[in-house]
Amino acid sequence: MNERRFVVWDADGRPLSAFPDFDTAHEWAHVRIRRGPARLPLTLDDRVAKVSRRLSHARCELVAWAEFAVLPGCDLPALGTPTNDAPQRQSGQYTCA
Repeated sequence: MNERRFVVWDADGRPLSAFPDFDTAHEWAHVRIRRGPARLPLTLDDRVAKVSRRLSHARCELVAWAEFAVLPGCDLPALGTPTNDAPQRQSGQYTCA
């Protein structure tokens, strides 16, 4: 299967295209900006390496992702948990901590 892990997004968060390698995605994003109208900045994400490139007419920045904290989850039943064992709650009663 052809994995396309490099995704280019517009400023509104819409995916524009996906690519199997960084260099092709990066070059495509620069061409897309020169070609005209695009909601800038464009963002090229590498979700595996946890980095992005943010591209505009003025610059091409490398953005390294950082995990600031791991927060507790919510009290919704875990995936794979049978729903008949879960307590009955009304809509909107689940709270995330």
